[in-house]
Formats: sequence, structure tokens, C-alpha cells
Amino acid sequence: MVTANPRKYGGRSAHFNAPQRLFLYAPFTVKRLLFILASALALSACGSTPKPDTKSKTHETAEGLALRDAIVYSQKDPRWASDFLGNTRDTMGGEGCLVTAASMALTNLGFQTNPKDLNARLTQTKSYTQKGWLIWDGIRRVTDGRAVTTYYDKVDAPTIDACLRRGDYPMVQFYLPNGRSHWAMIVRHDARGYHMRDPLRISEKPLLFPAGIKGYRAVRCIGLAKTSR
Repeated sequence: MVTANPRKYGGRSAHFNAPQRLFLYAPFTVKRLLFILASALALSACGSTPKPDTKSKTHETAEGLALRDAIVYSQKDPRWASDFLGNTRDTMGGEGCLVTAASMALTNLGFQTNPKDLNARLTQTKSYTQKGWLIWDGIRRVTDGRAVTTYYDKVDAPTIDACLRRGDYPMVQFYLPNGRSHWAMIVRHDARGYHMRDPLRISEKPLLFPAGIKGYRAVRCIGLAKTSR
């Protein structure tokens, strides 16, 4: 296990529900102006401070391991599908599965964010390579150190299950039938296998990954920093 650093990044990929809104529209007042200014300062560290609680912990039963699964985002959502990743011409809808999966993880951990918001923060903190690949240390940058990414040199069940037990969300890379790289987020492991939220496929329940552990090519886990747990 190795903690993420700026040299480690996730490649682009072939490819959330409504985001939490920070403001309500109301007549302009001095009081509202002060509220907006205060909110803007808070946003410099990725919106609200994460609030670790029992909802974000791992549930371990005889049936398996399960993480909080409170939000589903789609990279194809028209609210952000046409947004560019970093300073590239690649769009969220076409190449933003990893950013979308990461925003689901952060939302489940207690942050107020979504793919559009996270992409803007990653761009502002120069957390993309020139090719548009996510620099994993960007998760730490945009959360002011309250969330971090851990990367691993191997992909196996003990590694992924250790992330789940710790309350971290595994980001897994695999290849689509058309041969393109893709990322999704695991939220549960039981006797049937690993269940994940796929940024390309909105579903009522997490999808069972048919290829099993052998189908994964890389794993990175996003979780709260030790000081935030």
C-alpha cells in the first residue's frame, strides 16, 4: 500500500442524482451578500467539511461488506457532460468516468460536491496532466487534506476488501467490450462478487461486475484522512 503522490495519476477513460445545492435563490440583501462571501471562502477547500459518522462506515455482516451508497452520478448528465477536463478538449461525457466515480466517493464521505464541481476544483488546483489524466494527489488538494487517495501495486480481493473495511471507496479500472479503459466505484462485496456504481450506467441498485476480480486492472481507494475519521 502506498499513499498517493503527484506522480501517480489515473488515465482518461472511455467514458451523479441531483447535486446538493449551496444556495437558494432569494431577493438580494446585505445579509445574503455576507452569506455568499462566507460561502465562497468555504468553497476554497471543497465546500463543506466532511462529517464522518456511522452512515459512512462499513457494514460487515455474514453476507459481506457494504459501504454507504447514497448518491448516483452519471458522466452523461447534461449539467456537466460538455464540461472540459482540465485544459484539454476532452469532455466529462466522453472521458470523465474517473472524475464522476471520485465525486460519488467524496459525496458518500460527506462532501458537498458533484462531477461539475469536482472537475472545476481539480482544474483550478492543476490536478490534471497535460493529457487530461487525473493526478491522484488532487483529491487531497481539493479537500484541503481531509480526503486522500491510496494506490496499490497489485489488484486482488484482500486489497479491495481492506479498503472496504477501512471505509474507503475502491476505484477500479477495467476494459469495456470495445477495448477502452473505464473506471467505476465499488460499494459492496458479497458471495456473488463485487457490486459497483458505473458512471456510464445509472441503475437503482449497484451493478454486479461479471468478470470478477480477474477483470480489474488497477485499484485506487479514496477515503478520509486519518485526522478526519
